Amino acid sequence: MTTASRIILLLGLALLWAPGRSLANESAGHEEAAPAHGESAHTGSEGAKGEEQENSAETGEEQTPAIPNLTPEEAAKQPFGLVRTLQSVQDQIAQGSASAHELQKRFLSELNVEMRKMPSEVWDDPRNARAAVVFVLIGGDPRLANDLLSRTPLPPVDERLLKGALAFGEGRTQDAIQFLEDIDVRSLEPGLAGLVALIQGTLVGKKEAKKAIALFDDARLLSPGTLVEESALRQEVLLVAREGDFEKFDKLASQYSRRFGKSIYARNFRRQFFAGVARQDFKGTSEWISRTEAELMKLPLGERGGAYLSIAEEATLAGNVAIASFAAGKGAEFAREGSAEKERARLYEGAARLVTDDYEGGLKTLNGVAKHKLRHADKEIHEAALSLAGQLRKWPEAPEESSEAIPPGVARAQDLISKVDTLLGGDAQ
Repeated sequence: MTTASRIILLLGLALLWAPGRSLANESAGHEEAAPAHGESAHTGSEGAKGEEQENSAETGEEQTPAIPNLTPEEAAKQPFGLVRTLQSVQDQIAQGSASAHELQKRFLSELNVEMRKMPSEVWDDPRNARAAVVFVLIGGDPRLANDLLSRTPLPPVDERLLKGALAFGEGRTQDAIQFLEDIDVRSLEPGLAGLVALIQGTLVGKKEAKKAIALFDDARLLSPGTLVEESALRQEVLLVAREGDFEKFDKLASQYSRRFGKSIYARNFRRQFFAGVARQDFKGTSEWISRTEAELMKLPLGERGGAYLSIAEEATLAGNVAIASFAAGKGAEFAREGSAEKERARLYEGAARLVTDDYEGGLKTLNGVAKHKLRHADKEIHEAALSLAGQLRKWPEAPEESSEAIPPGVARAQDLISKVDTLLGGDAQ
């Protein structure tokens, strides 16, 4: 047994003996309240079990597999025990543990091998079948789901969950949506419900923001204090920002800072958030500027200048003039005169001003940038901005005369281009 495995086993045993967290008896408290699709609720007495088996025999219905009684040591080595321990390690990552992050990598690598070597009968236990779904959804080898789908009979878990997990693990987004989207997460066992809601929201977030937001709300409520909640919050904040829901944005951003401010993903989240602010065409740009500044004020003083410049760069590339100009101006305040950061701020400010009423001022600022202090990517932006400046004030050359008739499609295209040129010319004046 490796060092990582010993640590994990000890952690698993601690979880199993903790009050209210017994995995060995996991099904006793949850199966009756929320059975998964395709599973029967387990009764509490032997007499009830016997009656259920007799009724099943008479009706020809499939019987729910018996759940073995396990000692804490045995449960810790079962798939459901191992996966719950892995989730516990991931939850520590959400609280900022760098050592947990490294431990997770090693443990996940070991489980990718161990889980597929488990005896076939192990998967007859509904807890282990559900654990297989969880394992694949949280980063485990998707081949495990494929192995279980090849079994006869199938494991006692909703087949859509296994197929959805396999598709998600293999990066087949549309297939994953097809299998998972109609599953009612509130009917699932608590250890699975929040995770499935998170995955559902992640899958539809790009195309159906409002639906994803509702799913992330479910994920947060069903898995409080976990990496599932942390991930749901991170994604939901960006979505409500895009939707222009100021009140909810304030609430969720504050909640993330309070609950998961030390998460190892927090810094990356802030970068994503500020980049997202810069790229999106938000409803109510001026209000978003003030709210973004409020979030930036939470950063250490030494990080703010760089954050403003990153926002300015993203906004410049996305054509968000107001945000680019705001962020460039703020970035300039943090940069010392003559520094590369000061020149970057001038570059983004000048580029943004080109398409405002202050075209001349923007061009003058661009021409005054010390190019030799710019990064390669910024030099390309500088060249593109100067090229744009030339095009904005340049009359297009008249085309050569032709005796051939202009096709109707081309004529319509030329008419549209002419209208666009007129609009651009008006904006640039």
